[in-house]
Amino acid sequence: MDSVINKSVHFAIAEDEPAIRSYLTLHIIEAFRKHNYRTDCAEFSDGNSLLQSILKGNTYDILFLDIEMPGLNGIKLSSKIRELGLQTLIVFISNKSELVFQSFEVRPFRFIRKNHFLEELTPLTSNLINELQRNEDPAVTIEEEKSTAVYSFHCNEIQYIEVNGKYCKVVTTKGVTALRQTLSLFESKLANQGFIKPHRSYLVNYRYISRIEKNQIVLESGIILPLSRNRVAETRAQFISLKMKH
Repeated sequence: MDSVINKSVHFAIAEDEPAIRSYLTLHIIEAFRKHNYRTDCAEFSDGNSLLQSILKGNTYDILFLDIEMPGLNGIKLSSKIRELGLQTLIVFISNKSELVFQSFEVRPFRFIRKNHFLEELTPLTSNLINELQRNEDPAVTIEEEKSTAVYSFHCNEIQYIEVNGKYCKVVTTKGVTALRQTLSLFESKLANQGFIKPHRSYLVNYRYISRIEKNQIVLESGIILPLSRNRVAETRAQFISLKMKH
């Protein structure tokens, strides 16, 4: 008797050759089924179609991308996805191992070879499941001061929080929310969720930091946030520690 399947994963695959795309999809679904996961798969013949799907609001846990595709190739597509602030797990599939170094800048989860796909898929699937379970997104609930309004935010979707007068501006991957509350409350609610305080008026999710400079933090989206001089060393240490843990 089969085990009860009560977990699911939503993935997309972009591959320009139909026969290869069907082959990859079939085996990916089977690999997750062995771990008792249901799968919801979206197939695309090119990178631009997948990008348009994402821009329309469709979300995917994992993207399996051929690097070499006409038009928008896998690396360029991944770069645009990262610019949107999305932390989707990306797996590149290609026979050209020399391209692996070009892919590092968009932080793929793995690079696997088409001609070794089946042998590499089994350990890859286990690693993907472990990462998905580790990254299950907790939510934080915030009550607005002097109001009956209550807000809920997924912690991993929050990019940063900025104090603006008596309000806090919460910038997430889905938009911006301003609510009357103190930064200290957010700081306590988000403790141990990967947030750094580089300035008295900001909390930043380390997942969206591209680099830390002398007096500023640059996010993957290109947004620049201030970094207090007396918090440079602590901010860098926290960032490195969080990256190493995750």
